[in-house]
Amino acid sequence: MKAAGIARSGNTIARRQLGSASLVRNAQWSSPMAASTVARRGFAHVHDHNCNHDHDHTHDHDHEPKKQSPFSLGANSRSSKKKVAKEIMPKPTKAIEYCENLVRKADYEGFLCSQFFPAHQRPTQLALRAFNIELASIRESVSNTDIGRMRMQFWRDSLDKIFAGMPPQQPVALALAYAIQEQELHHQQQGGNGGDSEMSLIWFKRMITEREQNLSDPQFMTLGQMETYCENTFGSLLYLQLESVGVKSLEADHAASHMAKAMGIATMLRAFPFHMHQNRMVIPAEITAKHNLSQEALFRNPTITPALQDATLEVATAAHVHLATAQSYMGNLPQEALPVLMAGIPTESYLTRLEKADFNPLAPNIQQREWFLPAKLWYRFRQGKLLHIE
Repeated sequence: MKAAGIARSGNTIARRQLGSASLVRNAQWSSPMAASTVARRGFAHVHDHNCNHDHDHTHDHDHEPKKQSPFSLGANSRSSKKKVAKEIMPKPTKAIEYCENLVRKADYEGFLCSQFFPAHQRPTQLALRAFNIELASIRESVSNTDIGRMRMQFWRDSLDKIFAGMPPQQPVALALAYAIQEQELHHQQQGGNGGDSEMSLIWFKRMITEREQNLSDPQFMTLGQMETYCENTFGSLLYLQLESVGVKSLEADHAASHMAKAMGIATMLRAFPFHMHQNRMVIPAEITAKHNLSQEALFRNPTITPALQDATLEVATAAHVHLATAQSYMGNLPQEALPVLMAGIPTESYLTRLEKADFNPLAPNIQQREWFLPAKLWYRFRQGKLLHIE
């Protein structure tokens, strides 16, 4: 999997694209990566409105005799400089502890990465990862897709309430609401308008939409469809994390986009034995057909075959190329972006183990957690070079 040439080529093309503002403007909504930067410049609200999502701010309803939002930053003040919160939501300690325990149990590698954020930012990171876990677990915890859609709709409605300052009494929702409040207060302290959060609603809802479309377990027809799913789920999470730490960089967005695709592909390959028991094929149909991989035979008897190894090699190579491309953008990133992009380190480790196992996704040893992963994360973070892709 010598992808250095491919990575350099991808790097050159991407950097040419950076010099063309028209390309970014034309692709702002067709490309989540470009949209992340545009959204941070003020267009995320417009996109939400076009998607028929209500994104009301408390200060837009000063004339209504409604209950004061716990996140309202002095909506009755005449001057934005004098906006002082009358009712600030107290820190929901139990909700944050719930998120911490959930992430530690269901996303241990993500939990380890969250420990490298400054202490005051960790509750936000845990809330974001807990939200991702809540969405990802819906498909496996419901008996039919209708119930799954109802739960997805619950989170859509909850997000609208969270951004309006009236979160439902659910631990993850409360933790997210507190994170939004902290973002709003920080934004106001930096001279912005109260009630504005750096984290864009578009990324939260894009995660929901993509997960909802995948409830019925459709097989990806092409590798491109698989990559789109990965960017809309894993990528949206990374974009939210970058926004939460105030990183506004096209290089960081490009790195996050490619890293998300690699992370998503590696995660699905890593869970291959589980998907087999669910009669679910995660390798795209174009690749299984290319290598004459029989899904029915594999479902009946999940054993390693040359066709499965070849198909896995092709998919894993795509993940490796994306990881190498992400590395090419990480040479001059702000220090605040490093804890976010540390999520690529476990992906690199898994791809290395998969290669040593001769691309057998059913090998038991590649499913095991690295006992020295905490030390590796600490060393790479101190070194400042997160990925070691050759």
